[in-house]
Amino acid sequence: MKKVKWGVLGTAGIAASCTIPGMQKAEGCELYAVAGRSLKKAEDFRERFGFEKAYEGYDALLEDPQVEAVYVPLPNDIHCQWVIKALEAGKHVLCEKPLAMNESEVRRMFEAARKSGRILMEAYAYLHSPYVKRLKQIISDGVIGEVDYIDTAFLTQDYSEDFRLHKDKGGGGIYDIGCYCTTMILSLVDSPIRYLKTDAELDQEGVDHFASVMMQFENGVRASFHAGMCLGTDSNDRYDRLFIHGSKGYIRSDVEYNQEGDLCFTVTVKDENGDRTSHTEKVFSASNYSLELDQMNACIREKETPYITEAFSLRNMHLLDRILDLSGYTDVRESFTLDNGVTIPAVGFGSYLATEKSETEVIKSALDAGYRYIDTASFYHNEEQIGKALSEYGIPREEVFLCSKVWKTDLGREKTLRSFAESCQRLRTDYLDLYLIHWPKDDPDDPDWKEKVQGSWAAMEELYEQGKVRAIGLSNFLPHHIMALTETAKIKPMVDQLELHPGYMQEYTLSYLRGEGILPQAWSPLGRARVLQDPVVLSLADKYGKSAAQLLLRYLLQRGIPVIPKASSPERLAENKKIFDFAISPEDMSMLSTLPQTGWSGEHPDRANELP
Repeated sequence: MKKVKWGVLGTAGIAASCTIPGMQKAEGCELYAVAGRSLKKAEDFRERFGFEKAYEGYDALLEDPQVEAVYVPLPNDIHCQWVIKALEAGKHVLCEKPLAMNESEVRRMFEAARKSGRILMEAYAYLHSPYVKRLKQIISDGVIGEVDYIDTAFLTQDYSEDFRLHKDKGGGGIYDIGCYCTTMILSLVDSPIRYLKTDAELDQEGVDHFASVMMQFENGVRASFHAGMCLGTDSNDRYDRLFIHGSKGYIRSDVEYNQEGDLCFTVTVKDENGDRTSHTEKVFSASNYSLELDQMNACIREKETPYITEAFSLRNMHLLDRILDLSGYTDVRESFTLDNGVTIPAVGFGSYLATEKSETEVIKSALDAGYRYIDTASFYHNEEQIGKALSEYGIPREEVFLCSKVWKTDLGREKTLRSFAESCQRLRTDYLDLYLIHWPKDDPDDPDWKEKVQGSWAAMEELYEQGKVRAIGLSNFLPHHIMALTETAKIKPMVDQLELHPGYMQEYTLSYLRGEGILPQAWSPLGRARVLQDPVVLSLADKYGKSAAQLLLRYLLQRGIPVIPKASSPERLAENKKIFDFAISPEDMSMLSTLPQTGWSGEHPDRANELP
């Protein structure tokens, strides 16, 4: 096989200690070029490892037509940027784990790979090891029966100063080493996750130093892991473990992630009488990094399928996103990804009352301001104007995320199906991106509300399965309403749109939604303008040089909650989207989170007949 000319973007420690030595051992690699932020660093690597060329700056390496593939060991926060640049430059890419800061970035990266016709693979070298393949073979052969529980751990040193400690660079134990635990579990269990529970020790910057995670899959398998940077300070201390329990036995292993050489683990089997017999399995593994590079080279030269697939990377990043959200570690994203892969913009345009004074102009102004998420409902009586505005504006349908809702008087299967068809007709579309049940009850004393909601949900499941709706969810549903719905549901709600803002955060409901994997969205994120006048809000807005509205919207995004603010003037529409260029400190987030009840609309799902 003709060797692949490799370039390395950066002079990171993992490149020097692990991946480049793996390249040297791999049969199909030619160490062709290395780039550093400074020419001196690149030259040092060239001389140390025998690269043919050294470049100052990553762009210079990507411009070299001789480079066929690049390895990206840069900080997590710039993976997406440089991977996409490399793919657009026509290079195949092996990118260090974790692939990106969130699932939305991962999707963008693989979309760039498809457009360029190049290969992108995430660098989990240990998954290429014969040790992991032997574990899977033992399970596949039924030696320990049906797997019902997996536990693993990866703990390492407490760094005194390192990029791994910085939130803006994707630092923390879950990102850095917890991703090994998640990939090990996901490589052994092919089933959706039923529930997820997490706890984490966060520092003053909100970065996790230690985390514990429990989960159960829909096939019944339970799993847990511990990950963190809590062993000593800048030491070499490390602790790894793996335990796999099955109906007929179990596997115990203290093999370290990415260990090579002779690797031993114990397999214990129980007979019909419950007696146990144990034996030691020994597997030899060459450098996992050389195995990884050999596989990548075969993908490039011989059209093999990457062992770490796009689907696997997406599944893992989706799990990491959920773990981080539940742990209180949230990055501010410009979009959120649901369990089914549908991406929702973080900032939408709330259209309630938007067309009262002008038929279509506000909708067009929102599109001019860059809004691509339009939220409406049959009750808003503006779907026809929105459909007209979108048609006149000329924007392709697939570039707009359209959400509508079935009103509380149309609960039940047949009424919901009819309401959906009428909404689509008015919006001039044959599908919706998101369809919600607007309220759980029409009358608080209705003894049949559960059956009506369940009927509506059955209709929405039909629409989803027919491809007429890309995602389905709820609006103004509290945990007891959702529990009633899920008694008969085949598909779990994906979204719950709630009144959320400082002064009315509905913390119990938020906690419930996080645990169930349901994305919360905020309507009335500005507290119907009343919270905008709160002295604490005004003081903090002045501190950050932002408007009170921008502060409130940023607060919600930092809590992992997409927002749907209303505005009519072009200035306010633009202002509400300029919330990605600052961050609220943990102390100020606490002040906003503990405001007394302020700005609540007075609307409650269990008092539906009092609603306007």
